Amino acid sequence: MELRPDQFKMMLPLPVTVITTVDGKGVANAAPYGCVMPVLRPLDLVALASALPRHTLHNIRETKEFVINVIGEPSFEKAMLTARNYPPEVDELKKVGLETSPSKTVSPPRVDDALGWIEAVLEREITGRDYAVVIGKVLCAGMNDRHCRGGRLAEPPALMLSPYYHLLGGRIGDARETM
Repeated sequence: MELRPDQFKMMLPLPVTVITTVDGKGVANAAPYGCVMPVLRPLDLVALASALPRHTLHNIRETKEFVINVIGEPSFEKAMLTARNYPPEVDELKKVGLETSPSKTVSPPRVDDALGWIEAVLEREITGRDYAVVIGKVLCAGMNDRHCRGGRLAEPPALMLSPYYHLLGGRIGDARETM
């Protein structure tokens, strides 16, 4: 079966992550991101793709810091609720009930129930007409002991598989409206 060029995403599993940032005033921000990947595995670089404009991208540009929180089943639904278009002064983490802890090396918080965290600083940004690719230098990374067995994650990260992600997003979107 041949796919249109824009349908290639149907084959690529993407991890569910929540990127946490803070703005210049220290207000926390959170948003789910699926387009996150390591850059050439032995390097300590990570990349994420963002649509323009996003509060997350604005905050990374302003403070140069972000945390990638890898999400699993325990916090998946709450994590997806951070996708709602909240005003910049609203802390999505508090709004949806995701508990956090301070990060070790950057200002944005970690999501307590994430499977793991990657703390990074902005290394470079590549900007297109409708998108930006952020390349971050990893300062600190770790797995959540609550989700580890024998030095490994006990469960795999949740994956978004297009088009199922969009269907699920619609279901969660309906639930958001009742909150």
